[in-house]
Amino acid sequence: MLEVKNLTREFENRLFCREKIQAVKQVSFRAERGMTLGIAGNSGCGKSTLVRMIAGLLKPTEGEIYLDGMRLDHMKSRREISRKIQLIFQHPENALDPSMRIRDSLLEPLKIHGICGRNLQGRQERMEKVMEQAHIGQELLSRYPHQISGGEAQRVCIGRMLMLEPEVVLLDEPTSMLDVSVQAYIMNLLKELQAQMGFTYIVISHDLEVLCSVCDELLIMNRGEILERGNPEQIFQNPVHPFTRELVEAFTYFIKK
Repeated sequence: MLEVKNLTREFENRLFCREKIQAVKQVSFRAERGMTLGIAGNSGCGKSTLVRMIAGLLKPTEGEIYLDGMRLDHMKSRREISRKIQLIFQHPENALDPSMRIRDSLLEPLKIHGICGRNLQGRQERMEKVMEQAHIGQELLSRYPHQISGGEAQRVCIGRMLMLEPEVVLLDEPTSMLDVSVQAYIMNLLKELQAQMGFTYIVISHDLEVLCSVCDELLIMNRGEILERGNPEQIFQNPVHPFTRELVEAFTYFIKK
């Protein structure tokens, strides 16, 4: 189980050096193993800052993050956190080393974490299994990131995540840069993998349609705070907070158009 308690992140205002800006304010929630938790809100509301703190890429100003009862800041290293919690970024092509062929990109997480050691056959077998799971074709292995499509790049990023078999997967706008047909394919692939592996997903997006289709619970975020939480269908049909109502109305208007 992932548990976030009173998480806060402050940044200095570069225009006014003494002023602090709270990007995330006292955020708390739990995500049970195997569930999908969605976080919705407009750009700049603190969603990405929140997931980067969970991933260990940003240090909270206040608050604590627990995974299966262990505080993340008590783990030995950032590497230990990344073995258990993986982040899939919005721009898959930027997450891949442009100088590496896809084969090397897939194998890189094993080398970083010392998985399989010098057992080349073990690495190869693991990669082949992941390629099948993530629907990565053999023809991609010799290519570089600039030679594959956005959807293919996102599948490679998913494959890199699968190499480590994490407990929690953070998905930061995972389909926003993809064509509509590819979006559905990637989300269906992620649901298929969750059913196989029991991942906990934290999905952040401004797209309520995507979140309502995949999430067990939805958090509505604005100006760094959680304003509302609950079943996506309930929130969509009966929003309580004024901001949530505006968000739902704007989405409904867009769909009708």
